[in-house]
Amino acid sequence: MKLIESSILKPVSVIVGVIFIVLFGIISLFEIPVQLTPDVEKPSITVDTSWVGGSPTEVETEIVREQEDELKTVQGIVEMTSESSDGRGSVILEFLVGTDIDAALVDVSNKLQQVKEYPADADRPVISNVDVRANAIAWFILKTTDGNEIDINTYHDFAEDYIKPRFERVPGVGSSNIFGGREREMQVVFDPDSLAARGISLQQMAQAIDSENDNYSGGAFDEGKRRYVVRTIGEYKT
Repeated sequence: MKLIESSILKPVSVIVGVIFIVLFGIISLFEIPVQLTPDVEKPSITVDTSWVGGSPTEVETEIVREQEDELKTVQGIVEMTSESSDGRGSVILEFLVGTDIDAALVDVSNKLQQVKEYPADADRPVISNVDVRANAIAWFILKTTDGNEIDINTYHDFAEDYIKPRFERVPGVGSSNIFGGREREMQVVFDPDSLAARGISLQQMAQAIDSENDNYSGGAFDEGKRRYVVRTIGEYKT
């Protein structure tokens, strides 16, 4: 009863109290974050295919669309998106929350086996349960130490063969990528006039070089108690 009596006897204090309550309520409504649903990360699988020299249009037409036609029947897919760029195509699959990602990986791999054919010089697709659109959580920069005169760009193969695998073995790391540097390569310099004089096209020359850069098995034969394996070594060393 004293609360009611005090409210009647002091109306100004009551009105000021109500104004403060309403004011704090409005401030809380707009300033305090309200989250009705928790952040749920949908499981995703990325199919990444490299095709050196392929334009975005060619990558999309000859690789990405062929993969999408087979992958669209994978069970549990919520959304399928793709990205095509110079020399690379990616298909990102998002699945329902709670999907067994290991079983989905097997299903995706089986579907990719049904793609009829890829361009001759395209790499086989790489499957990973990582969204390539996600931002990197860490960047590491490789530099030469003082006194090392070797160009840092020549360390690409070292980073690819030694540093990258060690990062990927760290628990919780989905994938690691290397940017910059130059891969070791063999360059063939040719005389176009000499090719034209002999009626040889650039494609024929490339096919000849590619076919010669290989080791061939000649079978095996037994000689007494010994067994010999015959091979023809043709792979380029220098």
